[in-house]
Amino acid sequence: MKDLLYHAYLSEGHEHHASIEEIISGGINFMTKSNNRYSNGGRVKLEITERFRPFNTPDWVNFSEAVGVDLVNRFTKSFCFPVFTDRILVFDGDISLSIYDQAFYEDLKDTDEEALNFDTGESIEHWINLYWRSLMTLEEYNATKPYPKPEVLVFDSIPKEIIKVCEY
Repeated sequence: MKDLLYHAYLSEGHEHHASIEEIISGGINFMTKSNNRYSNGGRVKLEITERFRPFNTPDWVNFSEAVGVDLVNRFTKSFCFPVFTDRILVFDGDISLSIYDQAFYEDLKDTDEEALNFDTGESIEHWINLYWRSLMTLEEYNATKPYPKPEVLVFDSIPKEIIKVCEY
């Protein structure tokens, strides 16, 4: 359906499970366990992200308090809700993944041999600059769909009153 956003309902045994009762009674916010299932390249190296923050970025863009969502339902059961705010931004998910990879490499290269497999060949600053440049509004993204794997972040809590359970 158009104009719906989705947030994963993860099974009871999943490490990021949040119960239906919890979501329906309290909504979804950045502390909801299921939010940890979503990537958020902006919070990986937050100090560096803030250092490269473009001067015209709205104050409400706070990666520490963002909620991850999907534009399409990717699960048998999800929480769904209408687009209810204009505080939704889309980033290139491939760039976000490179931020995670490079951060893993830089943090563990001296102590974990596996980390060597995650070196992207570029600095974390390079990836964060690209991440900021990939920023667009949901409306802009929907008009062009430039990213095969969009990272969609809502910079407001999702109110309990608008959340439904969607099963497909």
